[in-house]
Amino acid sequence: MEKRKVLDEGRQLKRINAETRRQSHMHKWFAIVAALDCVLVIFYDQDMRNIVFSASVCIVCTFLWLKGRKQSRNYRREWDQKFGTKKHP
Repeated sequence: MEKRKVLDEGRQLKRINAETRRQSHMHKWFAIVAALDCVLVIFYDQDMRNIVFSASVCIVCTFLWLKGRKQSRNYRREWDQKFGTKKHP
């Protein structure tokens, strides 16, 4: 049986960074849509269950977006330190 090539560390960091950014981008749009829905429900429907649901979805997605953004930046910094052209002191 032939062993598969393992991705080198640089490619692996880039792949993880891209995946984290995609998920973070999706969470950002869910948070925006949930916030707009919450505002519309406040002005038109005023049903407390819908307001609480939309607000909670917005809060959770915003938290996930910011967490993913931070994680993605950490991956990018790690890649820059190990493989980047700029030398960090």
